[in-house]
Amino acid sequence: MEEKLAKFRAQNEREAYTNKSKVKIKDAFSLPKLRNKQTIENEILINATAEEREKLIDEPIINDDIRSVTSDADDDVSCCSLIDVITYALWLVVWGTLYAVFIKLQFGTIYLIVSAIVFICFNTRTKPKRPNEISAYSVFNKDCKSIDGTLKAEQFERELLFGRGIFHV
Repeated sequence: MEEKLAKFRAQNEREAYTNKSKVKIKDAFSLPKLRNKQTIENEILINATAEEREKLIDEPIINDDIRSVTSDADDDVSCCSLIDVITYALWLVVWGTLYAVFIKLQFGTIYLIVSAIVFICFNTRTKPKRPNEISAYSVFNKDCKSIDGTLKAEQFERELLFGRGIFHV
């Protein structure tokens, strides 16, 4: 029995270590604003046991709309911290140095294309959307509800007819 318990604990420690490593690598390549939100969520998941992890992942978020509104407002008010600016500057210097090296090796264009693809891959969300999260594409939303600021055909038609009515009165 003690052997099984020791194996189970060792497996949980290995999982926690690999999860921490994955989070550190992903955080190193993600944008700082996203990093702050993801790091908090990932630390909660890493420090939780297997049962708690399943419960946290399966548990629906009740105040999701309120959280998204407040987090959007917080993002607009706050700007990047000094550490974030320094991190961006260092990444830019490293990228520029490597780009110069690849230009000397006559592989500058290939480096530029590959680095663009890597940037796109690391800054695209791969997680499934949260419950009640509104999509930019109205066909994926409940009742095909569109987001604010979307120009719909009906709205465009109303504006054309309204403008036309003014001139023919």
